[in-house]
Amino acid sequence: MKAYNGFSSNERASVGRMQLQAIRAGKFTEPKKCELCLQTVGQMQLHNEDYSKIFEDAHPICRSCHSALHIRFTKPERWEKRKQIIRQLRDYSSDNKEVFWWEKLLLYPIDINPARNS
Repeated sequence: MKAYNGFSSNERASVGRMQLQAIRAGKFTEPKKCELCLQTVGQMQLHNEDYSKIFEDAHPICRSCHSALHIRFTKPERWEKRKQIIRQLRDYSSDNKEVFWWEKLLLYPIDINPARNS
């Protein structure tokens, strides 16, 4: 696991362990549907942009979407292609004005870790 948005691999792993413990204890809902492509089959994972918001920023997404999302800095074309697929799966129309969190993601790394920016 690599650093992401200013959070070290250790910080990210720690958050993952806390989320898993909360799911196992029944304190947090186990991810069953991808927020991006709406898939319900296969392995679901939790994605955080901001690891300081352990549960508030935890987005359930499938492994394929998660992979494409995380490599958007080095392979933005793969992320853009995935977003097109997601829009088709969600049956987007030109009339749809809703903008989802994943559509606002930047294509370059940022540092949003409050522990490092205080």
